[in-house]
Amino acid sequence: MSPESQSDFFKRLSQVKSLLKDGCKLVIVSKNRTVEEIKSYYELGQRDFGENKVQELQDKSFKLLESCPEIRWHMIGHLQSNKINQLFSIPKLWAIHSVDSAELLIKMIQAESRLSSNINIFLQLKTSQEVEKYGFESLEDLDLAIFELKKSQRLNFFGLMTMGVVRTDHFEQEARRCFRELNEMKNILSDKLKMSLNSSMGMSQDYLIALEESSNWIRLGTMMFE
Repeated sequence: MSPESQSDFFKRLSQVKSLLKDGCKLVIVSKNRTVEEIKSYYELGQRDFGENKVQELQDKSFKLLESCPEIRWHMIGHLQSNKINQLFSIPKLWAIHSVDSAELLIKMIQAESRLSSNINIFLQLKTSQEVEKYGFESLEDLDLAIFELKKSQRLNFFGLMTMGVVRTDHFEQEARRCFRELNEMKNILSDKLKMSLNSSMGMSQDYLIALEESSNWIRLGTMMFE
């Protein structure tokens, strides 16, 4: 990668990190990006990277295993149950942000012996009501999933994830509503379980709103590379 490109990466990373409050971290979404681009951000100190597809995550994880030994991979896309075994074989898998049903979670627990280390689980909350999005829709559904998670030896309940509404004439208002709904649910569960849960919310188009709503993890892709 040219010095000019590396300089651009440094500027983007510095700009985003200057906005992060204590308790908030950045996941760079590297889908459709090269291992060289990922390595460039890694060399600048970035450790958390997210992928939407299991196959792409697997390919990149093995290619970067030696050159980026401290990398932490995050699965952020919709996970099909027939991809669980493949996902669980990936080295340096650190978190799954997109666990969207109790059925999927049960299948993950059944396959957890394939994991070489514990991983962190975000339960996906459907706050947007958009039909193409997945996730839990009520506190009761979340309670059932958490009940199943307590049976696991390798899957750590880490927090909640959501995606804000995109197609709306009231973008900022709707995004803020989605994020506040997640925070409300997170606070209820944190009190009930006597633990501090994380929130994963905010992407390139709405991360500034997510930061105002105290997101713990923002997931940025396009803006980090273009």
